[in-house]
Amino acid sequence: MKNIALVAHDNKKRDIVEWCDLNKGTLFNYCLYATGTAGRRIAEKTGLRINLLKSGPLGGDMDLGALIANGKLIA
Repeated sequence: MKNIALVAHDNKKRDIVEWCDLNKGTLFNYCLYATGTAGRRIAEKTGLRINLLKSGPLGGDMDLGALIANGKLIA
C-alpha cells in the first residue's frame, strides 16, 4: 500500500477535512499520515484510518520530513 501525507496549516484544516471527506473512497486505498489536529479531525469526520504524528510544532513536521527524505511517501 502506498503512503500519502495530509498536511494543513491552521486556517486550512477545515478545507483538508472537507477535501478528504469528498475523496474518502479513493483515500481509503492508501496508508495515510497526518500531523496532530488535522489528522484527528480527518479521522473523526471521514472514518479514514490515519497514522497520527505529533502536532506540527511538537515535531510532527519533522517526522513528515523524515518520511519524505527516506522515500516513504508518494504524495
